[in-house]
Amino acid sequence: MTTAVREAKTRAGRGKTVGAKRRSKVEHTATESNEAVLDTVFAEAPETPRASGDLPERVRKNRRERARRRLLDALEARGPYPVPEGLRGELRALVERWGQKGFEDAFPDADAFEIRCAEERAVLEAAARGDEEARFAAAERAYRREIEARHGQIEIRGLQLSARVRQDLEIAYVPLHVEEPSEEPRAAKPRKGAGKRPKGGATAAEAEAASAMLHALDRPRVLATDALVSHPRLLIIGEPGSGKSTLLAYLATRAARGELTTSTQGHDGPSIPFVVPVRALQEAAATPEEIAHAAGAEAWFVEGALRRGRALLLVDGLDEARTHVAGKVLPALTTMLDAYPGIPVVVTTRPAATPGKDEATPRGFARARLLPMTRDEVAVFIDRWCLAAELSLNKPRGQAEIDARAAADDLKERVRASRAIEKLAQTPLLCSVICVVHRFLGQRIPERRVALYEAITNVLLYEWDRAKFADGAAIGKLDAHAKRALLARLALSMHKARVAELPAEEVVKRLAAHLPDLGRPEEEAEAIVAEIRDRNGVLVERAPGSFAFSHLTFQEYLAAMELVNAHAYDELLRNHREKWWHEVIVLSAGFPGAHADRIIRGLLDKDGEGVAVGTMLAAQCAETAIEVRQALRKEIEKRVARLVPPSSPKEFQTLVFLFDVAGPVLLRALDKANTEEKASIIVLLAYIGYEPATKMVLKLLKDPSRPSRPFADIRRMADWPPTIAGCAALFVALQLSEVSQAAFSVFLDAMPSADPSAIQVLRNFIAKANDEDRDKLKALIARAEAERARASSAARSPKRAARSG
Repeated sequence: MTTAVREAKTRAGRGKTVGAKRRSKVEHTATESNEAVLDTVFAEAPETPRASGDLPERVRKNRRERARRRLLDALEARGPYPVPEGLRGELRALVERWGQKGFEDAFPDADAFEIRCAEERAVLEAAARGDEEARFAAAERAYRREIEARHGQIEIRGLQLSARVRQDLEIAYVPLHVEEPSEEPRAAKPRKGAGKRPKGGATAAEAEAASAMLHALDRPRVLATDALVSHPRLLIIGEPGSGKSTLLAYLATRAARGELTTSTQGHDGPSIPFVVPVRALQEAAATPEEIAHAAGAEAWFVEGALRRGRALLLVDGLDEARTHVAGKVLPALTTMLDAYPGIPVVVTTRPAATPGKDEATPRGFARARLLPMTRDEVAVFIDRWCLAAELSLNKPRGQAEIDARAAADDLKERVRASRAIEKLAQTPLLCSVICVVHRFLGQRIPERRVALYEAITNVLLYEWDRAKFADGAAIGKLDAHAKRALLARLALSMHKARVAELPAEEVVKRLAAHLPDLGRPEEEAEAIVAEIRDRNGVLVERAPGSFAFSHLTFQEYLAAMELVNAHAYDELLRNHREKWWHEVIVLSAGFPGAHADRIIRGLLDKDGEGVAVGTMLAAQCAETAIEVRQALRKEIEKRVARLVPPSSPKEFQTLVFLFDVAGPVLLRALDKANTEEKASIIVLLAYIGYEPATKMVLKLLKDPSRPSRPFADIRRMADWPPTIAGCAALFVALQLSEVSQAAFSVFLDAMPSADPSAIQVLRNFIAKANDEDRDKLKALIARAEAERARASSAARSPKRAARSG
């Protein structure tokens, strides 16, 4: 469209102020025929011989000639207008790409070029007539098609094919949710321990209000597209890899198709989207010219859309402004928007670098944070990713769907079975990486955590390796092993400092200290950090000027790897009482070549003859280790059996004191426990607040089994709750204050099958709960009662049918 408008301006007499040099160039261009242009372009881009394989020479010549004729037809469809330099550049690139494909007849880029030339003619002719409305309408049609082509596909990363694979958003994209937008900088937290309510069970009125209550609890989670309807100016905050840029591409595509509703709709037509990557802004001024440059549009067209109130600005990466314009973009954007008050705008940014500090927000914008994907959304993501991957192999649609369903079902089952994988899969970036790992390991996921994290970081480093860095890029000079070694040293230094984020200058300093060991000059550290900044991977810029590993798990894994490589086992053992180090210790035992027996023996010795933190960590190390001597395994089992399951209040108290470190051991014991032991373990997990137990405990909400004798509790041998289901309900009630909205939906899903004894336990907590937890308790009870009412109604229906018969 850029070349078309310049051409139109020349023919309409609007270019009178152009200098003599420019006029000379235009006159020279005007004298050259379309055939001459193509002769030059084809001469500059000869066919790549390997692309045509063993085709006969005649076939190769015929293909080349057909390609030339097709492009000539495209230029002729553009009308009697000279080909400007910009369009020539596009032709050169197109012919080069086509030549690499052997000028095969089916080439989508040629289709797009032909359509674009035909549409451009309408713009040129309208400009020549001086008909601004017709010109705008023609340009809009062409631009909408261009936006669909540019943003309507998503790259399926990690498939390790010869070319990058893209699929339609409709196939591969999972719509993302945000928290309910707030006009305030930060929503106030509900106060804890608010006033008490009279005791008593749920009333009939409360039961009738169940659906309304559930709806109210769901309100904080809304589709991003719905948020734009109610908030025309929206700041979306998301972590690296959370899908911010893909969300804007999705919004742009929907808008280009006329399918996106905004609260300001109702002008002359649907919104026209302009995706503006902030890093593409050359100047601080947010003028139509700058927006057009960044969005790949013409300034006159952007200005016309703004003036008509039909522009939709999608500003990506407010935190990613170039150094020389950083701090100036936001005021410039605010000033520009003041001139066009009815324009809807979505801006994305990463969280603020300083904990507790709010992100810079343009005036008049609502704020919303992108939320982690729920279990159901992860399942949909996996379904769509697997289908896109199968379709990328050019399989028939029916076969692709069959193969995708089998792969997705297998992966979803593995994700549900592993808490470690489930936690990682909550962001689109890491969920896609898990899909890649599953696909290229023959539809399996490593069961050992160390092997899993190695496979995931391999994929992320592979994406770095295949990224197109600029010639001479510092990070491109390091192979995958060197990158991993560099990151491992950084991870260990961060873990020793007990930090999960570092300022950019500190990252540069720490990388510089290690680069000479890898044969690279320390001066490259600054360039490496700058190159990492623009790519999601193992290490990311989590907030402006602040770097972190994309998940704390990767920091722990890489720190453990560095310690094992250095045989620094004494350093590991010195930290055994520090919770911050527990996962690093457990992972260290699982590395190939690690002296797992030495780590486990050292942990057991830390406890002497007792059973404490060392023993519990030793038990976890035995699970992650590749090989442990049988005698050592038996010693661990004997020690653990002295406390788990607890048989007295004293043992119960000891395990509560051990806190999270006892959680994995208790969870493994739950499967083999008898009814009394099971009751004690569930109550203990509730006291500890061991969140990874949630999935297994929720399954027990339907277990009506009653202990035949009192079981160990924190103060006495107890007989309440009276059933296993009741103990599971106790666990649920004690977790409510800490549970996220996404996790609470998992609690709700478990309620339809809950035993009545579990519901009664939840009722007993209502009077003691604060306002927030009380609403959650009532929602859980309402969900269970709604299911019981439905089941009762279904049971009565056959009897009525029989009587009427």
